[in-house]
Amino acid sequence: MACWTRKPSVSSIKKGSGMHHEHCTKTCREEFTRCIEAQAELEKQDSRKTELHFPTVVAALEWLREHKAEVAVGTIVIVAGVIAAPYVVAIAAGGALVLAPL
Repeated sequence: MACWTRKPSVSSIKKGSGMHHEHCTKTCREEFTRCIEAQAELEKQDSRKTELHFPTVVAALEWLREHKAEVAVGTIVIVAGVIAAPYVVAIAAGGALVLAPL
């Protein structure tokens, strides 16, 4: 809407003309597309930051066995009930599981 109320940035386009309308429509569409793409990228990044919490290592390993295909590389699994300290089970490239104290 703001584009339509201003003089076009292209000097050959007369304000209020059909070309002005086309210019504003194109400009708005491009801005909207950039916004949608940026939002999609943010959602993609958020989906990679999945954390799963389990009370024990056994519960975590059982869940992982049943959901191998669903777990993305980079998923962090937090296991709270381990003696001494909570551990993190990280899914690394190639499907390797890494158990590390938090």
